[in-house]
Amino acid sequence: MPVGEYRACAFFKNKEYLRKPGSLTLLYEMFWRCHRELPNVTRENAFDILSFRFKMYAQVLKTGGYDGTTDW
Repeated sequence: MPVGEYRACAFFKNKEYLRKPGSLTLLYEMFWRCHRELPNVTRENAFDILSFRFKMYAQVLKTGGYDGTTDW
């Protein structure tokens, strides 16, 4: 699994959002942006869209300073 997708998955699995206020708001905004801008999900593109969304989540966490490089 590529690092970007893994980082976003680990963020949820480890419940890091509980220790990092504001992170869920950023992810929620990115979720709706992806929902509006990405094509509809079909059987053929479902994996690609899911992968892209988690890459974007990882990028948002990094940009917002929630990527684990700083302690809260």
